Amino acid sequence: MLENIFGSKTRTKLLKFFCIHSEGKFFIRELSRSLNLQLNSIRRELKHLEDFGLLKSLEENGKKYYYTDIDFNLFVEIKNLVFKGIGLEETVIANKMSKIPGLQLLIFTGLLTNSPAHTDVLIVGKVNKKNFIKHLSEIAEGFIEPLCYTFLSKADYLYRLDIVDKFIYDIWSNENIIIIDKISKQLRKKNLNDFSFKHFK
Repeated sequence: MLENIFGSKTRTKLLKFFCIHSEGKFFIRELSRSLNLQLNSIRRELKHLEDFGLLKSLEENGKKYYYTDIDFNLFVEIKNLVFKGIGLEETVIANKMSKIPGLQLLIFTGLLTNSPAHTDVLIVGKVNKKNFIKHLSEIAEGFIEPLCYTFLSKADYLYRLDIVDKFIYDIWSNENIIIIDKISKQLRKKNLNDFSFKHFK
């Protein structure tokens, strides 16, 4: 979607990156590694975005760094558009993931929801991990830190649930996006509201 709006894969990736990491500054080779893009195409698009006013640059220790000009008069509008686009893209990807055979529970958390949980995607069920790799790599685009994915069998998840495991508690007690949840329905629980977590409070 965003690529259709901004007209270039490289430009779209850079816009997403600098909107997500609007407080940081980055040099070209770092961007090339993080976004898996060629140096020449990055240089060209960085110049366009700097001429446009969204980015600024500075020289430090012989390197040229680029950073987001958060005072740019269109920054808020561009950021809102980018994040809405990211949300729609993640929804499409999540819908594809939800149809993978054997999946019982799929939750986005951690970096994807600004949560302190110790994982970013929780996947529960008897699934083929390879079926998720492509979708997970698409979701990870634009983040400096690699996203953390956790695969659990249903038995392992139910055991952790039963002993009120802190790893599971942190996922449910903080901001999360539930893509599919067949387990809570089976347990006749709704989002673990009936579970007691008093000893973590």
